[in-house]
Amino acid sequence: MSLSGARLIRCLWFLVLGLPICARASDANEKDSQAENRRVTVADTIEMTRWADRDYFLGGESRGRIGLFSPDRAQFLVVLQKGNIARNTVDYSLLLFRTKSLFQSPKPQVLLKMSSSSNRDAISHIKWLEDNRTVVFLGERPGEKPQVYSFNIWTRLLKKLTNSPTPVLAYDISDDGEVIVYEADAKSNGQEAKTRTSGIVITTQNPSDLFACDCSPARESRPAAEELFLQRRGRISSRISSADFVAGSETLNVSRTGRYALLSVYVRDIDPSWAEYRDRFLHPLIVEPRRPGTRSNVRRFMLLDTRTLEFTPLLNTPISSSGSRFAWARDEGSLVLSGAYLPLAVADRGEREARQTRKFVVEIKLPSREIEKITDAELKVAKWDQVTGKLLLEPGNARVYSPTQAYEKIGAAWRQVPVTEVTTQTENPVDVTLEEDINTPPRIFASDPKGDRRAQLLDLNPAFAHLQFGKVEGVSWKATDGHGVLGGLYLPPGYRPGMRYPLVIQTHGFRKDRFWMDGPWSSAFAAAALAAKDIVVLQVGGSTESSEDSKYAESSEEAPRQMAAYEGAIDYLDGRGLIDRNRVGMIGFSRTVFYVAYTLTRSKYQFTAVTLADGFDAGYMNYLLWPTTDYVRVNGGPPNGSSLPSWLKNSPGFNLDKVGAAVRLEYYGPAMFLGGWQWFSGLSLLEKPVDFVWLPDGTHLLVKPSERLTSQQGNVDWFSFWLKQEEDSAPAKREQYKRWDGLRALLHSGASNQALTDD
Repeated sequence: MSLSGARLIRCLWFLVLGLPICARASDANEKDSQAENRRVTVADTIEMTRWADRDYFLGGESRGRIGLFSPDRAQFLVVLQKGNIARNTVDYSLLLFRTKSLFQSPKPQVLLKMSSSSNRDAISHIKWLEDNRTVVFLGERPGEKPQVYSFNIWTRLLKKLTNSPTPVLAYDISDDGEVIVYEADAKSNGQEAKTRTSGIVITTQNPSDLFACDCSPARESRPAAEELFLQRRGRISSRISSADFVAGSETLNVSRTGRYALLSVYVRDIDPSWAEYRDRFLHPLIVEPRRPGTRSNVRRFMLLDTRTLEFTPLLNTPISSSGSRFAWARDEGSLVLSGAYLPLAVADRGEREARQTRKFVVEIKLPSREIEKITDAELKVAKWDQVTGKLLLEPGNARVYSPTQAYEKIGAAWRQVPVTEVTTQTENPVDVTLEEDINTPPRIFASDPKGDRRAQLLDLNPAFAHLQFGKVEGVSWKATDGHGVLGGLYLPPGYRPGMRYPLVIQTHGFRKDRFWMDGPWSSAFAAAALAAKDIVVLQVGGSTESSEDSKYAESSEEAPRQMAAYEGAIDYLDGRGLIDRNRVGMIGFSRTVFYVAYTLTRSKYQFTAVTLADGFDAGYMNYLLWPTTDYVRVNGGPPNGSSLPSWLKNSPGFNLDKVGAAVRLEYYGPAMFLGGWQWFSGLSLLEKPVDFVWLPDGTHLLVKPSERLTSQQGNVDWFSFWLKQEEDSAPAKREQYKRWDGLRALLHSGASNQALTDD
């Protein structure tokens, strides 16, 4: 019989139903059948088409931001990205939709394609100019440094606006395109060869700089190595000096005509009075000890006057830990700022105390810096309608209910006014939305404001219809300490009730409204691909009472609370008959490295294998390398004197003898392998199985397809090996499995020795 077994069964089923069948199928149909049966892989995750928006990727909302409309609202732009494994690039597409044709034939024009071979975006920071035909963006091509480009959608002319010898990291431009303010990497000082022969004086350098031997004292720490420039059309750029540390990932915004630019910087010398602000998260950053000349972790807003080139603090205050948003007045005579701390240099004691504890929404006059209070309610700027003058403020704290409010300046003072439909309505003629959920891949839709018409503009991944995905369901359970926890459960395709599967717990967040093939991040996590290997994956979110988690943050109770969540998850899934609790793995990334490390060294539950990826481990070595008060707070004090016993008890790195699982370490970036050295060296000396992968060019959130394959596919292989005793037969992986076989022998040897000791 020429039919495959699967096709035979299908044909017999059709026959039972009395449906016509064909005894033979074409090669094309056979290929389609195979494609439909293929399970999802890490490669599918990497090459998934996504909306290219950094804030969204970091967990921000998409509502109202999908379509970037031209000033006349006649058209809008959408940027998409996808990994290209074959070229090891991330490919970007700039799409144009015409508003008037959305409900007839919504086919986009592909204006431009660019690819990045670095960790940066190929197309980002897009802005329309007021002529409605020029688009400006930060662009990059393989092997080239990112620069500011303009693109004319009529003539298709691409033009480079900056010619910086170092990468441009951030920019903004006036509406008419006359003024550009941008940040770029500082030039190398050319002292590397000299320092190699004459020696290096270590003062404030970051370990990453030292390993690169770009290490003169003038270099200081990495965030100092960015410079600010002003460029007018047709002129050479001017460097703007700053005593503080310019950082390209933070706020940079140019007012409408280019009169001013607002930036956030990291402060070099903190005003001593700032220690009086009582922000729970900001205060420790203000008072933490620092070596002289190093960058603090406290930011403030700076105002650049583009006429005089004066670059001065907007206010003598730090930026709060949340809620900071702003909007310019149309005449640029002021701006409105929310989440603002106000200067403490006031005579009235009651006012001073209020400023120490409260954040305000204020109008700041320019250039005088005169402050006009609007409200001290926990609200953030949503929109300042320059036609009606109405200021719309939305809730600033998701955990505390507060309604949207509107304010209007009446005379010299701001007054709250009723919120009306006119106040809240969007300026765009259509709503463009990204729609997805835990089981539905993202698609982009357009609808008119009244909801009478609706059209699908893009199915970002139509090929997913031919892949097998396991079902994902939102779940909740009780931690072993009694608090409630939320998460997402990834079941294998073809899940069979009653069968007990291995479990991998992925940490660090969950959302029911996101289609996450890997998890919330692209580093280490590989949820859908692990599920395709018949491994149940639990993506752990936060507490059912979200405000509760923050009470324990940065304290000695932070890790025990998370350990209780993981233990409760194992009990819950075991109780449902879903998992084999003797085959459990975990992945910790970033902050949750600490949680997983703590669990490994303190829990009575059994874990077979774990991955600790590029994160905070509350360890002594990392405290010495990158000292912050965070290490002190979670360990109950500094690692000396009377609090040393607390470190020995709480810090996982001092309890490696209790680790019974195989440990995979992943660290990314220059010198960052030092972050895993205490665990690698400690476990090795104890003859415990530990594997260490260092990606020297990787970023915390991995971008390059090759690095994502190393991390994500590496974890699929790792957990398949330890939880299922399965190996990939690919010749390129022989060395990997040879190394792991040695680790398995080490684990079994250790278990045997422990059994003899117990006897």
